[in-house]
Amino acid sequence: MEWWVILLIALGSLLVVFLIVVLFYRYFAKRICEIIGSILLLLILWLPMIIIAIVIKCDSKGPALFKQKRIGKNKKPFTVLKFRTMCDHAYEKGGVASSESDNRITKVGKFLRKTSIDELPQLLNIFLGQMSVIGPRPVLDWEYEEFAKEEYEPRFKVRPGMFCTVDVKYRAAASRELQFEMDAEYAKKMSLWLDVKTFFGVLKTVFTGKNVYKEENKENE
Repeated sequence: MEWWVILLIALGSLLVVFLIVVLFYRYFAKRICEIIGSILLLLILWLPMIIIAIVIKCDSKGPALFKQKRIGKNKKPFTVLKFRTMCDHAYEKGGVASSESDNRITKVGKFLRKTSIDELPQLLNIFLGQMSVIGPRPVLDWEYEEFAKEEYEPRFKVRPGMFCTVDVKYRAAASRELQFEMDAEYAKKMSLWLDVKTFFGVLKTVFTGKNVYKEENKENE
């Protein structure tokens, strides 16, 4: 067989796969991509993640991983995983950290939060089908109860994400109302293009190191 025929077949196959991903992204292609991607990343990052866990343990007392119940797709609860960035049992001592000056945040934790490296254990949540790379932010049960509105319901029809559209500009500085509004809008418009655009937008925001904490952007309260 001529080389150009093989090249045409290969290019044609790639085009077919691309069209399937684009057309059926919402229904099954996104999940397939995330299964493959999470497996590859876990294989690549398992050693760096172990090193990070050891550094966390050496820096402060407590487990390397932070585990917390969140509300997922179809309002089903699941346990979200993160690298611990605060002292042990910090949430019980004062809830979510709203500023970098919070003395519950560890030295290593400040770096992990700023770079979003603390989110890496969620690759396991993604592999297990509990989360996506891009999706609505997984919320606590009290947040769901406090902000339960009909217009926010679409956000619970898709898997929550490691990152969300609100992270592109506001990150942790967004109000809960803005977050829920953008999450619901994302769920309605979810597509390959939106996920790609959001992913690279989040990377840009992380590199700038802005809006890591809620108090960094008071105008969104």
